[in-house]
Amino acid sequence: MKTYRLRDVSRNFLSHSLTVICAIFCASLISPFVAAQNPPAQPSTTINTQDIVARPIPLRTIGLEPGKIKKWSQRDAIMAALENNIEIDLERENVRLMQYDLIAAQGFYDPSVTSSIFFNKSITPTAARVTGLESGNTVTSDALIYNFSGTQNFERWGSRVQAEFNNRRQGSNINTLTTSYQPSLEFTFTQPLFRGLAIDQTRRQIRITKKSMDLTDAQFRQRVILIISQVQQAYWDLSLAINNERVQRDSVTLAETFLENTKRQVEVGTQAPIETISAATQLEQRRQSVFQAMNAVAQAENRLKALTASGPTDELWSSLIEPTEPFDIKPYSIQVTEAVKLAHENRPEIRQQSLNKEINSINVDFFRNQAKPQIDLVASYSTNGLGGTGPSRTSTTCPSPFTDPVTGRPVCAAVVPEIQNGAFVPAIRTVPFESTTLPPVADRFIGGYGTALGNLFKNQFRTWQVGVQISLPIRNRTAKANLGRQLEIGRQIDLQTRQLMQNIEQQVRNAVQEVETAKMRIDAAEAQENYARQQLDGENKRFAAGLQTTFIVLTRQNELAGAQLSKLQALADYNKAMSNLQSVMSTTLSNNGIELKQEAPVTIK
Repeated sequence: MKTYRLRDVSRNFLSHSLTVICAIFCASLISPFVAAQNPPAQPSTTINTQDIVARPIPLRTIGLEPGKIKKWSQRDAIMAALENNIEIDLERENVRLMQYDLIAAQGFYDPSVTSSIFFNKSITPTAARVTGLESGNTVTSDALIYNFSGTQNFERWGSRVQAEFNNRRQGSNINTLTTSYQPSLEFTFTQPLFRGLAIDQTRRQIRITKKSMDLTDAQFRQRVILIISQVQQAYWDLSLAINNERVQRDSVTLAETFLENTKRQVEVGTQAPIETISAATQLEQRRQSVFQAMNAVAQAENRLKALTASGPTDELWSSLIEPTEPFDIKPYSIQVTEAVKLAHENRPEIRQQSLNKEINSINVDFFRNQAKPQIDLVASYSTNGLGGTGPSRTSTTCPSPFTDPVTGRPVCAAVVPEIQNGAFVPAIRTVPFESTTLPPVADRFIGGYGTALGNLFKNQFRTWQVGVQISLPIRNRTAKANLGRQLEIGRQIDLQTRQLMQNIEQQVRNAVQEVETAKMRIDAAEAQENYARQQLDGENKRFAAGLQTTFIVLTRQNELAGAQLSKLQALADYNKAMSNLQSVMSTTLSNNGIELKQEAPVTIK
């Protein structure tokens, strides 16, 4: 044990005493200067907590008419879009336009009829000694020509039939028949044997148009699925925005209640007046959040209206949309392999690629056919008739005989009818002067137009012809290049199809994963909300007992609001993920009980 002597203790005591006395003395000398440098603090401003009051938050009224409310389920929104959406109407018009294109292409096989009527009159000078020329050495004639023809093309083999009914009424001063009728009837049949037998430009266009109609139907179905998916997404976005506004308003209500509680705590002296300012600041911050939420609701509502309104004058724009579909968790479980299989069966894009392949096959067949030689079978058959009126068939003396320069015998010029190219034409012939009687006209040719038609349909003066027309292109690089291009397009379509199938695989897997993840997020968000509520209740009790600060209570309120929003976001994301999964599997229509009716075929009168 250590021992201290009395002398040492006395020495220490005196030393400490002198130190304290020196410190007091120095402080007394310095204090006037410190007082001059630091004047006494001013009394603080008194906080009047009665002036801090909560203000009401108005409802959203911009662009809305009071009392106009549309209470919509998700199906109501979908049906409104199917009825009014402009993009869907545009796709319907594309289907109708394609129907008109098909009718126009098929119109090539409509029978066509043409007709022509001409009248001509001529006076021709002549130096020949012709019987019947009494003055002027002229030949006068007038003719009335009225022809009719009809053409019919056949789709099956590319055949063509043409019929021509020609009529000629002629009067002349040199004909034996002063007025003659010459009808004729001719049929021509053309049949391609190589190029144009299996397919030609018109049949190619018809086949492509039919496939394009199916392609347009698939595109219409794809567009409808896309619009419905957009409506579902917009519906849940609106529902989330409305619930977000409700949570923000509830948060404002909590802040208002807490402000009143804080004011009472200040009045009883358990809290400092500055805590009222903290509560009021948080209240105004939450009011701003409500205004932002109101703006988000308006924008989400306008997005849904844009998908379901018929136009800018639709009364829907001035109505308030109130979603009635709850944020329910609809039990749904599907394996990835099953989802991929459904997508392969239903996706319109796969059908579109298949139709593009079929259209390419039609083009390949056409251009391969165009590379062949052109060999056509052509057959024709015609029959002719004749009838007319003329001078008496009694013998007449040649009025102007002349000497034949070859034989030196007197001869006379006479007009006799001859058949040339299946028709009767007048011809000037010389006959011996001893036989001056003009050649008689057979009785069957004497008469009017009826006589000529009778002779026509007796089919006694007929002509027929059969043969082939051959066209052999040299090298034919155009057709070969077009064929090569279509073959390359076919390989390109195959690659695009492979790429599409890979994209579908990715989309389906992501969509299934998104649904499962949303389920787990909902469970976590519900637990988070429950714990945040318990935390807030505990902090409120501690605050009421004066054991907690305003900052902690307000923080817990914000955490509760955040947990509620997280839960709502998870629920909305789950419903949107379900909508997206239906979209990538193309089961949107069947899952919503929608059946697209085929457009009624257009008719041309």
